[in-house]
Amino acid sequence: MNTTTSSTTARQRFILNLAESELFQHYQKAFHTLTSLPLNLESVGEDVHIDNITTRTGIAGVVETQVPVRVGKNTIAVMLTGGVRLQPANADTFAPVAKALLDDNRSAAEIRSAKVQFEHVPVMQPERYDAAIAILQSFALQLGDSAHRLLFANATHEPEAVRNAKVFIHQHLAEPMSLEAVARAVNVSPFHFCKLFKRATGLTFTDFVNRARVEKAKRMLMKPAARITEVAYDVGFQSLSHFNRSFRRIADESPTEFRGRMKSGSPLQLAVAA
Repeated sequence: MNTTTSSTTARQRFILNLAESELFQHYQKAFHTLTSLPLNLESVGEDVHIDNITTRTGIAGVVETQVPVRVGKNTIAVMLTGGVRLQPANADTFAPVAKALLDDNRSAAEIRSAKVQFEHVPVMQPERYDAAIAILQSFALQLGDSAHRLLFANATHEPEAVRNAKVFIHQHLAEPMSLEAVARAVNVSPFHFCKLFKRATGLTFTDFVNRARVEKAKRMLMKPAARITEVAYDVGFQSLSHFNRSFRRIADESPTEFRGRMKSGSPLQLAVAA
């Protein structure tokens, strides 16, 4: 298995765990109860860039929407919903569908069956659909934060060496840390550990450590008395400039901007960051 395939598999497995989490399952059920709309979570490839909510209208007037779920600057998944029309159906609405089926050499029976299915597509008022998407946009923030925390948690499907390495990393975040030292602590050769860790987490060892340090720094920055310089060293960065660069790369904002946003943020923002 090459590196790209391993990374993709790890990401898909991670998103599957997120989709099966209590948080997503609870929200999925509540969202369907409230709106009657389906809600699914799908992984996206590392080379796929989806930064904004996208709504597409099909040939039959059926709309589908994807809402990106982001960890830092990276979109790791999309929530998919829709399967409704925002305008009532009529004969003119089905006409382009019938033409497309005819062009595809479908039989009259197949076209009649398609018309029956077409007429059963639910209709939702546009403003109600917009409200449902707004709700999903807020949930995407919370789900992205949950994904970030899940990334650093131990998963039962991970190799024992990886689980033990995560524990070791969290226990020694404030100290200088090398791949060789962690590999030695979990009794695996550095070469094997490097491949094993990337395959299981989808991240390199260095990226994982930096993300873990930034995640801890976020929690510390929520305390008004904590100084940014002290936080940087307390989570293991050897210089303030390295801390600032890593924080911005991972969180898409500086430590100062993060703290300012948390201070002036809405209750939802504060709940997401907690």
